[in-house]
Amino acid sequence: MYRFLWKLFLVGLIFFSKINQAKAQADSLNQSKNLPVKEAFLQKFETYQTSKNRQSLLDVADQNRYPSPQKVLIWQKELQLNDRQKTAITLISKELERKVNEMNNFLITNERTMDSLFRYHKINNGTLIFYTNRYGLYQGELRNALLQACVKTEMILNLTQIKKYGLLLQD
Repeated sequence: MYRFLWKLFLVGLIFFSKINQAKAQADSLNQSKNLPVKEAFLQKFETYQTSKNRQSLLDVADQNRYPSPQKVLIWQKELQLNDRQKTAITLISKELERKVNEMNNFLITNERTMDSLFRYHKINNGTLIFYTNRYGLYQGELRNALLQACVKTEMILNLTQIKKYGLLLQD
């Protein structure tokens, strides 16, 4: 009797190990197939974030002629910036780039986390609300940084330069 149970146990153990081995192989095959698609998605998301952040988040500043530090530095000769202005606006631009990179990294990490939660079916209402609200927080902080940079840049320029900037925007 014990021999029969022992053989049954061994057969069951071998059966389960074969199933787990087959599942592991299938998972590794699926993972290698999904990896390029996933990386492509994250690359597209990162590109989308960068372009979206530079264009639509600055629309309100552009429409009301608040100078973007990057554009001011591009047009520094036309705007006749002095050395003090160049230095101050360069500092604003560098800090803005740091903040944009920081927020984009947070947004991408958040997106990867949501992707993982959905992929492994571990999402629930609470975590979905948490991560989507967090996404909104990062977007808001990013927009604030972009618009603050425009306000700070405007305070550095004189009225003649601001008018010239408006004319350059129209061209």
